[in-house]
Amino acid sequence: MSEERVLLLFEESRPFWTERLVEMAGEDPLLLEKLAERGLLQRTGEGFCLTDEGRRMFRKWAAESWLEALPAGDPEDSMLEVMKLETALLFERGFKGFHGTKQVIVSPELELFPDILPIDLFSISGDSVQWFLRDDPGVSGLMKAFPRDREQGPESLKELEKRVSEGGMVRTPWSPHLLCINQCDYAYYWRSRRDTDRWGLLNADRLFLNMVRDPENFTVADAARDIASFSLFLLDNRHVYLPGCFDIDTQQQSTFTWWFWATETQTEAETLAARLGAAGRSLITPAEPADAWTISIEALRGYNNKAESFYEFVDDLAIPVTRGGA
Repeated sequence: MSEERVLLLFEESRPFWTERLVEMAGEDPLLLEKLAERGLLQRTGEGFCLTDEGRRMFRKWAAESWLEALPAGDPEDSMLEVMKLETALLFERGFKGFHGTKQVIVSPELELFPDILPIDLFSISGDSVQWFLRDDPGVSGLMKAFPRDREQGPESLKELEKRVSEGGMVRTPWSPHLLCINQCDYAYYWRSRRDTDRWGLLNADRLFLNMVRDPENFTVADAARDIASFSLFLLDNRHVYLPGCFDIDTQQQSTFTWWFWATETQTEAETLAARLGAAGRSLITPAEPADAWTISIEALRGYNNKAESFYEFVDDLAIPVTRGGA
C-alpha cells in the first residue's frame, strides 16, 4: 500500500472516495488523511476529492507508472458518485469473467446520433409503451444509409464517421452511470477485431446501468426515457459500427446486451421491478434483442460468492423486468 496508489484511485471517472470505498479497493483508508495533510486531497462531506496540487501530482505519478489515466475534477454530486463507485467495485469483485478482459467503467463517455429528445420517441398508454423511434426521419435515414445486414467492407472508422457527419446526423453525449463489458475468450477471438468497433463492444456481453435514487417515484415514463437513449446507442452500433456482428459475434455466438436499474435496497429493487414489469416487453422493444433488470446495492454487498461467469452473477442477483412479460 502506498500514497501513490491511493492518489491514483482518483482518476477521471472516479472523483470521490470515502474511507470505506478505499478499503473496498484494497488500499489503506488512513492514507486519505495523510494525502489531505499534504494538500493533495480535500475533504468534502463524507469523503475526499483532488485539489489542484493533487491533480498535478496525479499526472506526475501516473506518468511514472506508465498510466494513461487523467485526474478527476470536482464531483458534481458526491452521494451519486458514492453509489456509482460502490456498485462498480462490487461488480469488479463479484465475478471472474472469461479468460479475456472484464471492464467496469464508471460514467463512460459515449455518444448517440441522431440527436433526438428521448421524450419524443414514445408515449405511455396504461401499462404499455408505444414507440415512434423507427418513424423518426433521422432514424429511418440512418437505417437506410447503413443497413444492418450489410457486409462490412474495407471502410475505416474515420470514413464511417465522415459519412455520419455528412448525413447531417448530429451527435449528443450519453453517459450511463456504469458500463460492464465482459469480453469473450481473448485467445479465441483476438484475430477478429474490427477497426470500426468505436466503443470496444465487439465479441462481448454488455451491461449498462443507471442508479435510481428515488425508486418510489420512478415511473414507466422515466424508464422509457432511459431505454430510448439506450436504444439509439444500440442502433448506432448495430447499423453503423458493427453491422452483422453486434448481437451475434464473429464466431456466430450470441452476445447479451442488458439494461439495469440499481437501487439502494433489495425491497426497492423488487418493488421497482414489479412496477416497471407491468409494461412487459413493450418497455424494451426498440432495444431488442435486449433485456432489462433491477439490482440492489444491498444484495451486491451481501454477495459472498465469486461467480464463475457474468451470467451466474446476474442470475444470482438481478430481478427481471422484461423477461416473461406481456
